[in-house]
Amino acid sequence: MKIGNKIRHARKKLGINMKDFAKKIGISYLTLYRVETDRVSPSVALLSDIAHHLGEPIINFFDNPSGLTMVKKGTAPDISTDQVSLQLLLPKGVINDRISVTLGSTTPGEVISIHSHSGFELTYILKGKATFSYDGTDYETAEGDLIYFDASVPHSVVSHEPHEFLSIYFRK
Repeated sequence: MKIGNKIRHARKKLGINMKDFAKKIGISYLTLYRVETDRVSPSVALLSDIAHHLGEPIINFFDNPSGLTMVKKGTAPDISTDQVSLQLLLPKGVINDRISVTLGSTTPGEVISIHSHSGFELTYILKGKATFSYDGTDYETAEGDLIYFDASVPHSVVSHEPHEFLSIYFRK
């Protein structure tokens, strides 16, 4: 069974019509129709949203008899600003709806302003130095350091030099 057919089957199993589902995931009815009929392939980001709203791991939409998932270099979706670039190595839904993995790089300066969200984060510093602020306390990080924290507590990052990191997000 192809990806589009699997999406349609999962949507129908939940009793959701195409029009309502397209609105729920923020795409047009025509786009959803084209995806479900395999006329277009959804991006990883769109497929991740579809899987999330259907309550299915994204991997369920692929034929994967080996049980192995491989993300080839340069194929992960990239989210970038002037100061930070994030490669979404494993979007939510590949492992499950609560876990995602990103590879990030930054330029010097405030790269992640103060924020909080539910869940936990684990970040391993691959290169560079940065100040990680957590609940009003500053922690200096450098290559080889690992931080694990409750992400519901306000936190931010200021990079002192080009900085690379790998983060795993555990949502509640």
